[in-house]
Amino acid sequence: MGKQPQQPGANQGSTEAQQSASTQQSAPASQTGEASPSVAGREAQLVQLTIAPPRGVPTMQRLRDLPRVTVAFPPCAEELLSLIKTSDRDDITVAFRDYFKFYRHQILGQDSSSGTVEELDQKVAAELDPDLRSCESGGIILHGPQPSDWPSDCCLCTPCVTLDGVRNPSADPGTPPVPGMRRLCAGDVVWLFYHERMGIHQVLGAILDAFATSGRLPISNGSLDLGVNTNIVRDDITALILEIMVRQTKMGMSSSVRDRGALYRTSLGWESLLAKPLKLDTEVNTGFSNLFHRFIFNALEFYRDKRLAVAIQSTAVPTARPSVATLITLSDTIDVLKKRFEAFSYGRNYYNALAGIVWTVSAMSVIRELRGTLGIPSAFEAAHEFIPAAYDLLVLKRPVTRGDVNRYEVHRSCAVNGRDILLDLEVVDHRKNQPGEELEDWLNQIEAKVEGYRTAYRNLTGIDLGASASSAVEQQVQAAA
Repeated sequence: MGKQPQQPGANQGSTEAQQSASTQQSAPASQTGEASPSVAGREAQLVQLTIAPPRGVPTMQRLRDLPRVTVAFPPCAEELLSLIKTSDRDDITVAFRDYFKFYRHQILGQDSSSGTVEELDQKVAAELDPDLRSCESGGIILHGPQPSDWPSDCCLCTPCVTLDGVRNPSADPGTPPVPGMRRLCAGDVVWLFYHERMGIHQVLGAILDAFATSGRLPISNGSLDLGVNTNIVRDDITALILEIMVRQTKMGMSSSVRDRGALYRTSLGWESLLAKPLKLDTEVNTGFSNLFHRFIFNALEFYRDKRLAVAIQSTAVPTARPSVATLITLSDTIDVLKKRFEAFSYGRNYYNALAGIVWTVSAMSVIRELRGTLGIPSAFEAAHEFIPAAYDLLVLKRPVTRGDVNRYEVHRSCAVNGRDILLDLEVVDHRKNQPGEELEDWLNQIEAKVEGYRTAYRNLTGIDLGASASSAVEQQVQAAA
């Protein structure tokens, strides 16, 4: 039997891959006021396509179920982050809440090898010498000696800030973001990389240089008389944070260009513009860089196939499905890419990432606090306004300009979308790669993030990651000549 014609507008709004078709007899022409076409003497059937609700993949909960890992915070972390007030809702507070919570940190992590999550501080005693285990701490006279902790506070502090973030929330817009991300992953290095490329650390360097040495900016050290009825407390807090940063930089305990440059090379196979002149001699995780951008290309092909299938869909094919071959290709790419995540777990990579994120969030809070001192117009109250302005004034040394592309927004889009895609990959079961299984559901779930990363990266570098699977990537470490 021939295909039944559709009334105009019958399939409007049907743009998703999963659709179901139902038919009903069309209204007579006398009721519609239109001619009623017929095929083989029968009245046409009106085809209505309805969108089946997408099936979500609960990556948010899976990430929150991952056990904590053992990690020591960088020195003075709570002081560095003390300009943050979690009740605020600006982008800088959002960046803090993506990663941290003001709560006493536990250095020792958790063990899930037995099938249940156990705290390592309950098991570490069995691995220590009995004399060390039973050694009593000094204690004050009123309380007397107490059993000692390992590691001790005189060696590694436990600040009142810990990893407990809300990043990578549920794909369901009705589900509010909840904390519980208690560890870092390889995707968080991508977030740090793009914030460094944004210029955050260059702006901070100019501020610290003016505060410690050059005096080119009128930054108060806390002793300035600000006049009557003026709140001097935040002025004092800012001055102390800058002093802590200067001291840690002089002692070599800050998040340095060398540390972050080595982190990007060994974890991502990427080179930061600041670290390039150092000519670091490290391992380079080239496979991660190649495979991540190949995944982006293949995912974009998947979405093109899906849109094409929807465009040519007919009553004979009520549910549009992309090519099985595309899903298999994506599954194979993800399988190898996830093995490349392992490099993040070696050496000081985790510690360098944590220190870098603490210093980045702290730097953004300092820029926000000093924006008036830096000469940024008072109307620039949001991060997407005052951070590019600070970069213009302190790094490029030119008046504040407004270009077609906002420096802050394109870098942040790359940072957040790239990070969230990689966080999902930590927990997605890519082996369920047949049509209608978890891989396809997840790809439908992250389409906006993949397209967002592609668009932002193209605006940032001029390179379209959807043009070729082997597109030249700006930040990839180049082979030595």
